[in-house]
Formats: sequence, C-alpha cells, structure tokens
Amino acid sequence: MHLNTPIAVHSKNFLATAFSGGCQNLWHPSKIQSSSTDKIYFELSLKKSLFFKYKHLNLMIKYSCIVLLIASFTSCRTLSVQQERQMKTTQNIQLGTIGVHKNFMLEQDYNFAAFPQFQHPIKVQVNGVPFNKAKLKAFENAKRTQNKSVVVKYVDSVKPKPHFLKLEIADRVAVLKSLNSEANKDVFQFLQTKSNAHLVSTISVVFDAETAAKLSTAQEVFLEHTGINNYVLKTYDTNKEQHSIHFSEGVVFGYQTSKACWKENKKRQLEIVDFVESDDRCPIDTHRLAKKAKKKINYKNF
Repeated sequence: MHLNTPIAVHSKNFLATAFSGGCQNLWHPSKIQSSSTDKIYFELSLKKSLFFKYKHLNLMIKYSCIVLLIASFTSCRTLSVQQERQMKTTQNIQLGTIGVHKNFMLEQDYNFAAFPQFQHPIKVQVNGVPFNKAKLKAFENAKRTQNKSVVVKYVDSVKPKPHFLKLEIADRVAVLKSLNSEANKDVFQFLQTKSNAHLVSTISVVFDAETAAKLSTAQEVFLEHTGINNYVLKTYDTNKEQHSIHFSEGVVFGYQTSKACWKENKKRQLEIVDFVESDDRCPIDTHRLAKKAKKKINYKNF
C-alpha cells in the first residue's frame, strides 16, 4: 500500500500509529479518509497537543525571564571582594553591629537593631583591595549619600590602582562569648526571634590616605566601644594604643553579614555556637533557626 493512497482509520489507532511509527505524512488531514467524527477527533487532538506544547514553551520563557531579572537585580546590588559577595550600601554601616537588611526591587535599605556589648576588644583583620570600575561606582554613590570629602584618584589606564580597606572581624570566638553572656540578653533574644537578623562581619571602606596608612601598618587593630552606642577602631603597636579611628571618618560602600548557628546545650538552653556567612550552611547538629535547635522532650522516657 502506498502512503499517498487515502486510507480509512479509527482515530485512536491512527494517533497511536503516528506517534509510534514516526510517519509524519499520516498527520496531514488530506491523507485521511474517514468519518466526520474521526476527522474532528483528529483535529481536536492535534490542537490540544499543540496547545500544551506552546503553553509549556511559554512557561519556560516566563521562568527564564524571571531568573534573568533576579540575577540582574542581585548583580546590581552586590560586589565581589576577594571572591566573597558583599552587599552594596550607601549607609555608614559599622562593623560588629546587629541589623536587618530589607530588599526592595530597585533598592536596598538597612536597619540597625543593636550594638552588642563586647566583653573584650574584638580583633579586626585589615586588607587592602584594589579598586575596579564597579567598586569605584559603588564608592562614589556612597560618598554622595554620606557627604564625605574622601577622594579616590582612579585612572583606568594607570596602574597600580588605588586601594580601599576590607575590615573583617577576626576573633569570632570573642563575639560568641559576648553574645551568649547576660550583658547581651536583649540582643540574644532579638537574634533568637528574628530569623533574618545578622551580624555585620565585614565592611569595605575608604579613609583618607593618612588614616588608611595607620590601619594598614598597625601591628594589631581592635573593635572597641566608645560612648553609649558606638564603636571605634583602635590601633596598637607593641601592646600600646596608637590611634582611635571612627567609622564616620570613612565612606562605607559594601558589607557582608554572618548569621547565627544555634544549638541546645546540656542544660537544654539555647546557645549561639557559630556564625557563618549568609550563603553558607551551619555546621552539623546546629541550626540557622533557633526554634529548630530546641529538642522535643519525650515524656514517655520519664
């Protein structure tokens, strides 16, 4: 039998043959000699098949657009600093504070919540990082908002590039001890109830050349309290205090946060046992959410 010869088929058998045998010519209505019911069934099945194919394609396109938009907005609000992701900011955010950032579609706002009472000075690591165009733009935006006169001389064709400072909390054990202490009871409870609260563990900041040199060349730099609710950076050489530097002297344009990891101790009390960067997982047997760290009591064992 030739394929060009009109044939009579039952609708279900015809569709099964078309799908299984791959005979594309059979799909053409001119090849079918059948009852009107079979023709209608064929046309409806074909339309239904095409409808679901196009619907699926449409959903895939929409999903891809959403993913691209999210990636675009995320890249517009973040910086890569020494292979770590920082959030851009135009606020003079202080290292060591507790807060919450609120994300909007086109902008981001940061809300300070608390200044923990550190029992001892917290050691800070200082690194100089060269500017690029993206970081320079973030700095210029922050500089305008913070109304500072700090100047960065950047020429695209000239090397080496000017540097900014990456300040990072180095002694996290001291931070943990302080946050678990009675002196920070309110801060501890805030972190326990607010799952989106975090510690500002790293900032990118630009000071004038003289101040930056003091921080970069110091043997040790510590984060310490000053006033009622404020922090200051203090430099030390041979265990002697040399300089006190306020965050307000510089322009902060990026920051990284760390979230608490919770665990229940032997007394069935919650403790903060670690801090991890916002994108990282907590260690085994610890939890990001305090309520998940609370063990359920099995009263049948009593």
